[in-house]
Amino acid sequence: MPSGRWVVLTVALGIQISTSVIQSAFPVLLPFIKAEFRLSFAEAGLLANFAWVGGFFTIAAAGWAVDAVGDRIVLVLGGLIAGVAVVLCGVAPNFVLLLVALFVMGAGIAMPTPAGSIAVRSAFPLGLRGMVMGIRQTGIPIGGFIAAICLPWIAIHSGWRWALVAAGVTSVAVAVLGLVVYRSGPQPSRQHGNGSQLVGVLTRDIMIAAIGGLFLVAAQICLLTYVIVYLIHDRGLSVTSAALVLAGVQLAGAAARIFWGIFSDRVMGGRRRPVLLLAGALGAAGSLSLATIPGTFPFPLLVVAIVVCAMGAVGWNAVQISFFSELASPGTEGRAVALGLMIEQPGILIGPFLFGFVVDLSGSFRPAWLLMAGFLVVAVLIISRAGEPPQIGMRSTTSVAGSIDASRGT
Repeated sequence: MPSGRWVVLTVALGIQISTSVIQSAFPVLLPFIKAEFRLSFAEAGLLANFAWVGGFFTIAAAGWAVDAVGDRIVLVLGGLIAGVAVVLCGVAPNFVLLLVALFVMGAGIAMPTPAGSIAVRSAFPLGLRGMVMGIRQTGIPIGGFIAAICLPWIAIHSGWRWALVAAGVTSVAVAVLGLVVYRSGPQPSRQHGNGSQLVGVLTRDIMIAAIGGLFLVAAQICLLTYVIVYLIHDRGLSVTSAALVLAGVQLAGAAARIFWGIFSDRVMGGRRRPVLLLAGALGAAGSLSLATIPGTFPFPLLVVAIVVCAMGAVGWNAVQISFFSELASPGTEGRAVALGLMIEQPGILIGPFLFGFVVDLSGSFRPAWLLMAGFLVVAVLIISRAGEPPQIGMRSTTSVAGSIDASRGT
């Protein structure tokens, strides 16, 4: 018997949180790892996000698997792979084996996003989709919050490798629990002729949204990768104090994901594109403020600027995934979300590398924050060229309540 919609949301959220703790572990532990391996800022940025190389090569296959075999297997398998791989990172005897384990870890981390997104999308009607997708996507910043609170403490007392092992064991336990309590519902019927297509599911609008998303994700990962190092380097904070600020940033990002989802559903009538443009503009304004405020600026106001930046630069993600799934043809949603995310993946490596390279070159974070603002401005310009899904036109002639009833009947 299929699980109830709130069980679906809870399992998808739980696995997303546990894999996001793993995803955030390397940026959070970056000061320890950077010191041990004597890395430059650019090299540290690449290492902290190297796992996404594995994700790039597997996320499209994960989307195809969701459409082919259902979300449950892909969702749980991702949590298991990520958990085992990060344990291997913790026990890796040298740098090369660490990179190999990171690659495998990235493959696992990439899987729950398309699987959990489609699980939640299938369980809830259109009129609630932005909100619940926002709730599910809070798993990423909530996982980052937990990582920022817990992992530095473990690293200080037992070493950064044991912090990775703790994160991995937790992910495995959550995935096993999800396997026990979650049962998938029936799969939606596929559009005729597209059952085995992968790249063919991409449309012009999905491509435009994804290319713009590459710059959004570049900015997001720059902020989450470097905020701790920035606060230590420029403000003289301890690792634990800087990690607390990152925890606050992650909470702000989580709240923003829910806010933008509800705003998209209720205020914008289900339109996703204008919300992405607003989030991008807000993140750019916050990044510009970080680039221009003087070093003597009061610290509480600096934290406010970082939080404002996060609400835009981190808060957009759930709306973007809803946008991908609603632009897709019926039965291709998993592949559309996965391919859209795959197109965005290079930004995860390129953004932090360029950010760190600018810091290395200039000796200052100010031009790097300007670069991050530039990423967001480019994203806004590109996404503004995308169209809205066909459902939006249908919703303009009916009420939200009518849309919910219609979606329940299909």
